[in-house]
Amino acid sequence: MAFLALALAPFGALGHGALYEPPPRNSQGMGLLAPSCAGGACQWYSQGTSIGCPAISGSHDAAPDCPDPAEPTLRFGQDDDLLQYPDDGYGHPTTYHPWRYPGSAPVGDVCGITGGASPPLGQLDPPPGFASGAAGSELPKLLEKTVWRAGSDVEVAWGLAANHGGGYQYRLCRADKEISEECFQQTPLGFVGDKQWLQFGQGFDRNDRIEITARRVGGDKVVPKHSTWTMNPIPGCKGTAARARTPCSGPTFQPPASDRFWKYGGGKEKGIYGYGGGHCMGNLSVNPDAKCSLEEYGSASFDFGIVDLVHVPKDLPEGEYVLSWRWDCEMTKQIWSSCADVTITKNEPTSVAFTPLSGCTACCEGICSQCSDCLEDKSGSCAQCWQPLRWWSGRDWWTPRAKPIQCLGHEGPGGGPGEYLAGDPLSPPWSPGCSRCWAEGCEVRVRGTAAAAPSWPLLTKLLLAGGAVLLAGGLLISYMRRAPAESARELERAPPSTELSPCSL
Repeated sequence: MAFLALALAPFGALGHGALYEPPPRNSQGMGLLAPSCAGGACQWYSQGTSIGCPAISGSHDAAPDCPDPAEPTLRFGQDDDLLQYPDDGYGHPTTYHPWRYPGSAPVGDVCGITGGASPPLGQLDPPPGFASGAAGSELPKLLEKTVWRAGSDVEVAWGLAANHGGGYQYRLCRADKEISEECFQQTPLGFVGDKQWLQFGQGFDRNDRIEITARRVGGDKVVPKHSTWTMNPIPGCKGTAARARTPCSGPTFQPPASDRFWKYGGGKEKGIYGYGGGHCMGNLSVNPDAKCSLEEYGSASFDFGIVDLVHVPKDLPEGEYVLSWRWDCEMTKQIWSSCADVTITKNEPTSVAFTPLSGCTACCEGICSQCSDCLEDKSGSCAQCWQPLRWWSGRDWWTPRAKPIQCLGHEGPGGGPGEYLAGDPLSPPWSPGCSRCWAEGCEVRVRGTAAAAPSWPLLTKLLLAGGAVLLAGGLLISYMRRAPAESARELERAPPSTELSPCSL
């Protein structure tokens, strides 16, 4: 029955987006598929959520999810600069979708639910190591600790895996309270200025950015009132939005960086736009052709993050907080949620944004924590540690988003995490580097300090031999950063043929 319901669902839209700075619990500290879906973080969301309704339905049905939904505050004809989808690509109006009244639609869990709802509802598409219906609010904290100074301006960022339009907000809740929408709505963070940035280098290269003007909305059009939401700055594709490997018919509004051609939307028009890697994530039970080649998937995937500057209120008491990133979609009745833990201080320095993680939370507290005694044992209960954890709990009606995760056996250099970029082969599996994590210990570290960085034998030797602390630190960051196959500047190319390919990305 669950399979039949899913097969009949029109969307087949896997996605979709996730917070990555500061790193969220949803990623378990893993960098696989960052920035758009680090560690599967983009598979934590709420399905079937209409504005003004008391609860999610978990349904794909195009109708409102309650008898008496709220009326939209963002309307075509008066808010056209904030809207792009009058219908969902299948002829159903978006009137009651979350972005039409930002912040007013319910969520199933404030930190997201794997697959969007509890089975048999939702899309049954959990990340590796989880069943559908898991609550993000129950995930463990990361071992790497993020510190923000009260009164400071800090950089935050998220990645886009499948472009559903809409917009987003960042909010704080004290960790010693029940984390809920009510709590988060008490402390929405204000955006600083009217600029934001697209940051390349898989979202981590602060020296490779494009500055753009943000589109924001507030006042009585949003919840909570007089807070600020920011529109997703990347235009989607007209028509069916390029879902399920359909061609992109051009951007829905004037795209950023429109002085050149980029690969993402198929390159038919200048600018950065498109559906993202979700272009290749069709429901194969409905459309067997909705499966891209590896090259197509790599070209469609967004290799940049969306960076904003937000202000940490000066009067916040010191202590532990949970940061919520909430993305209200326009095209679909869905909300994406990620949660990160931050420590607010009065005098300690703010953690340096975009510093890499060790990936050890998955090994010490998460999906691979049961494998610490299995390094030399592949029998009995240890056998699962040497077997792939597949996307979608092994369901094969969708294309996998990345390599499967295997706790042991496919580590990268020095016993650290494996390597993967969208478009790489899907085998062998990817391992998070647990052997090194267990050898070094599972202590909590503060990001942005020497203690936060995992030890790398090669760089340790360089440091001891040369004594050049600054140089070694720079090499460390360079070594750990996942550089893209080509820089943003190298994506510029001549206009392609005007002949429409059957698989324009």
